[in-house]
Amino acid sequence: MATIQIVKFRVNDGANQDEFRALNERFQREVAPKLPGLVRREATCSADGEWLLILRYTDMESAHNAGKSDTSDISQKFMSFINMSSMSASFYDLVSEG
Repeated sequence: MATIQIVKFRVNDGANQDEFRALNERFQREVAPKLPGLVRREATCSADGEWLLILRYTDMESAHNAGKSDTSDISQKFMSFINMSSMSASFYDLVSEG
């Protein structure tokens, strides 16, 4: 059954927003396609700076293991920008779609 993961976070105070956006684009092109079970990744940012990632996986196991399967320099740098106290992640089983 497909799984949707919702991730919310803010970048660290003082972080270069343009650098983070560029890093997000690299992550999207270079890392996301290699994550087992990842079907789609969308990254959004609100006007007040909160990021929201919407990730669709083939199944719950893939969703839970994705973060563990990638230890690339890009991922490590991406994570270093995130204010961990602001981060939340939730997982949902897909029950219908149109």
